[in-house]
Amino acid sequence: MITKSKVIKENEFLYKDKNLLTILIATTLRGYNLGFMGVFLGVYFYFIGLSDLKFGIALSCVTLSGALSNLFVYFFKNLISRKQFLIIMSVSSVIGGFIFLVTENYYLILLASLLSISSITGGDRTGITSVEIPIISKLVELKKQTSAYSVYNFLPMISKIIGTSILLIVPILTSVTELKTKTVYSILLTIYIVITILQTLVYNFLDHRIEAKEKIQKKISKIKNNESSLIIIITFLFAIDSFGGGFIARSFITFWLIKKFSLSEATLSIIFIIAQVLNGLSLVIAPKIAKNIGVLNTMILSQMIANGIIIVAALSSNWILATVLYLIKETFNDLDIPTRQAFMMSIVKENNQTQMASMSNLGRTAAHTFSPGIAGYISSVLGISLSLVFGSTIKLLYSLILLRFKFSTFNKLEIK
Repeated sequence: MITKSKVIKENEFLYKDKNLLTILIATTLRGYNLGFMGVFLGVYFYFIGLSDLKFGIALSCVTLSGALSNLFVYFFKNLISRKQFLIIMSVSSVIGGFIFLVTENYYLILLASLLSISSITGGDRTGITSVEIPIISKLVELKKQTSAYSVYNFLPMISKIIGTSILLIVPILTSVTELKTKTVYSILLTIYIVITILQTLVYNFLDHRIEAKEKIQKKISKIKNNESSLIIIITFLFAIDSFGGGFIARSFITFWLIKKFSLSEATLSIIFIIAQVLNGLSLVIAPKIAKNIGVLNTMILSQMIANGIIIVAALSSNWILATVLYLIKETFNDLDIPTRQAFMMSIVKENNQTQMASMSNLGRTAAHTFSPGIAGYISSVLGISLSLVFGSTIKLLYSLILLRFKFSTFNKLEIK
């Protein structure tokens, strides 16, 4: 049980708890970087001349960085404190950003991608969230957790809009100054590095209250059989979803819009700014929808609608229609984020929440690691549009499987 002194009271705001405020500030800073990298990498890799296959491999390495960070959290969660985890992974991102800044060598680009602890989707499936999600669960009472996770995801969504829109300055600076495109890209990467350093410093304000109650120093704690089964099922399901998501990641959408419709950086920035606003809207309304139709129903229906729409968009030959459909898809796409996080934390005990978060994130990032490379190959052979269709079809299959589990394994676990 979580004692009253360790929860946020109903009449208090999230910012009144020092640890929660620290997490919210850090995740807001990280949101800028995720929004920036989610769009920038597609543009930058195209700029330095990567082929479709090399592009896919590089994106896979970015995703692999998330998988490795989750493995790091899972295997060392009883040896390293949550605060130390957050600082170490932030430092890794700083190093990765510096390598991106100083070289265009393909193999060093791959190394930077592995160290980035980032995402090609604009979302966050790294070990950082695997640590932060249980912290929020520890500090916030159960009935308020969906709302807390909504705020946790909404604030970085605002900064993601800034990170996405920063690409608007590329054509402006190159047209009104003598700066070359490469120089402007270097400026943007420097901003990324500085913000990541600030994120690292913010984590230093966390205190001992964020740590798990039960911490075994010499071995990984065992999970009860029923919770172990739940973690395995969740990991399997989310891996399917994430594998499909790798084919339609934001960086791939960027690459698709550039290659098929020859859109400029400014146009892309505007599109993704609107997308981020719509993502933020979905995060705000997610708790209300979940309250009315249930958490799992929200997760299932939102993904079925979103991925059905992206299939139609991928087959469109008109960039305006394709863009409008993509933006409609983004309106539904993030409804499952706070609901998914609240659901995961509600079905296991506190001492197993970090394992649930890290294993489910590991399943997502591991599956997501391979799909961009496969998508790059499919794109080089069949075209990038069919790659998008393939990924959306897999995500629709995930929704149907999740629906099946809703009426069996998860039937008694639904959060009302």
